[in-house]
Formats: sequence, structure tokens, C-alpha cells
Amino acid sequence: MESLILSLLLNGIGLGLVYAAVAIGFSLVLGVSGVINFSHGIMYAMGAYFFWVLQGHIGFWPSVAITPLLVAMIGFVIERVLIRRVYGQDPLFGLVITLGFAMAVEELIRITFGSAAYSISAPSFAKGVFSFGDFIYPEYRLFISVVAAAMLATLWLLMEKTNFGAVVKAGMFNSEMVGALGNNLPLLRTIVFVIGATLAGLSGIIAAPIWSIKSQMGTLILMPSFVIVLMGGLGSIPGTILGGILVGVSTSLATLIIPRFVDIIPYMMMAFIIYFRPRGIFGEQNIVE
Repeated sequence: MESLILSLLLNGIGLGLVYAAVAIGFSLVLGVSGVINFSHGIMYAMGAYFFWVLQGHIGFWPSVAITPLLVAMIGFVIERVLIRRVYGQDPLFGLVITLGFAMAVEELIRITFGSAAYSISAPSFAKGVFSFGDFIYPEYRLFISVVAAAMLATLWLLMEKTNFGAVVKAGMFNSEMVGALGNNLPLLRTIVFVIGATLAGLSGIIAAPIWSIKSQMGTLILMPSFVIVLMGGLGSIPGTILGGILVGVSTSLATLIIPRFVDIIPYMMMAFIIYFRPRGIFGEQNIVE
């Protein structure tokens, strides 16, 4: 029983870190651009599908290197062609246009690849298991936790230790003022959007061997990510990590205790936190101001 609980706990942490890696990109785009980007989940799905297609031809590591670049380029095009049109307007416009785009792309994926789920094998270097006494745990699940944590740590360093990060954080409080002070606001928004797309694409890569690939995977990741943004606080990397781990661990352990209520637990947690802290655990501003 102890081994089972420990396995579920580690599963939850890994799931939470992947959620957090997706959610922080969603959070940064929302903070700097004021756009509720419901196409963000599609970047996650594209990362998984591109990786799946490329891996069979060029191998694991080349696919890992190329896929985020492809997703970043698609994110760049989406921002320039679609998202830029709704900057400064009612957030509802951004929500509707990105939701419609996401639904259209999801249907295109279903037409192209079918509605069946596809499995991907873990890379050869992480196919084994880690054992400690009676406890046995897959190495690949440890690998995705380490990679997701490294992604979040890299982003934290970028945001906290560079001038670019300082400008981004300032833009989350008042993007128009950042532009008025001489910064290139359209370029800043484009870069943040591309960073968010890249994080989502990388998350899709590492998650694919565990949770398989399916056309609706972008939709399935989107709502937990939005919940985590609300819980952790807009633009807060520590808050997003904590929110992701809370969601991941609670849902993982709930499969053992109250399996019928797993899907509603994140929303109950979100309602509880938002009731007492409307700006999230570490947030300093509302989602839309």
C-alpha cells in the first residue's frame, strides 16, 4: 500500500509539472497580451503529433530538437495573423477567435490522423524501472518530471535574472505603459507568445509516451491549465508550479480514494482558493483588469 501511494504521489508531481509548463505559457500570454488564448492547447497537441511523425524517420533526439522549432514557428504565424487583431479589445473577442481556431485545428487533426489514440514508446535510455526495496517506478516518469522541472527553472531564470524578464513582468501590470516607455510592445507580445507555444510543444513531446496521442488532447490539457493559472496567480511561476502540483497530486491520489470525483477536484480546489484569494496564491493582479 505504501508503494502504491508513493507511486501515485510521484505520478501526481510529474503530471503537475507538465500541467505547470503548459499553464505558465498560457499565463504569460494572458498577462502581456490580455488575450485568453484558447489555442494554447493546440500547440501542446501539435508538439505531440510532430514528434510522433518525426520520431519514426529521424529518431528521438533530432525530433526533440526540431519539434519545438516547428511549434514555435506556427505560434509565430498564429500570433501575427490571428491574435494580433484582438489586442486592446474586449477579452471575449480573443477567447472566441482562439476557441474557434482551436476547434477547427482539432477537427483538421482528426481528419488527418483519425480519432484513434496512438501510443509512443519511451526512448530506449528510459525504458527501465527504478527500484528501491519493494518500490518500483518507471524511469521515464522520472525523466518527464526532471525535464518539466528544468523547463520551468529555465523560464524562471529568464524572467527573474534578465532585462527581458523585467520588461515582461512590467508588461503584465501595464503593457501600454511599457510601450510608452520606448519598448517594442508588438515584438514583446510576439516573443512571449512564441515562448508559450514552445513550452506547450515541449510539454506535448514529453507527455506523449505516457498519456498517448489523440486529437482532443489539446482540449483536455487546456482547462486544467486555465484552472492552474487561476489558482497560482497570473504570471507567477512559483504559483503556477504550486498550482500544477496541487492539481496533479490531488487528482492522482483521488483515483485511489474517490475515483468517481477525480474530474471535479481541481475545480473545487480552484473555487476554494479563489474565494479566499481572488488573485490566486501568489498573484498580484486579476486575470483581466
